[in-house]
Amino acid sequence: MIKKKIIGLGILMLLVSVVFAGCTNTPENKIPIKDGQQLQSSDTEIFIPLSDLSTTATFYEYDVDGVTVRFFAVLDDARSVRLAADACDACYYAKKGYRQNGDDMLCINCGLKFSISGLGIENKAGGGCWPSFIPMTVQEENVVIKISDLKEKTYLFV
Repeated sequence: MIKKKIIGLGILMLLVSVVFAGCTNTPENKIPIKDGQQLQSSDTEIFIPLSDLSTTATFYEYDVDGVTVRFFAVLDDARSVRLAADACDACYYAKKGYRQNGDDMLCINCGLKFSISGLGIENKAGGGCWPSFIPMTVQEENVVIKISDLKEKTYLFV
């Protein structure tokens, strides 16, 4: 009888661990970068096809001199591209980044919410939590980001 209870308990623990692992495979509810996704690039710029973007944030990574710079791109309600580092001007030391909550991006460290339609600009107030600004342009059917601008953000991720 005790042997059956131990086996049953072992099976229950295995099921719980499988379910728990399935619920947490994307840290902090972030949308994973598409498997095998490679950003197109030149020697000086990277390109994200506009067709890859939607009102759901897509998170990207790009290696700059051995430092993985993370950022996200999303379309606001007016279908304008919004792009920012997946790190905060103030909370970057915590290495937690952002997650989407409806029409807002939420700082996972301090909990502040930022309207997606207000992103993609510099933090003019200076200091405080803010998705760190990365300049970009839209050319033809691509979002274009200068690698030198990503290089300026490496301090957020080391």
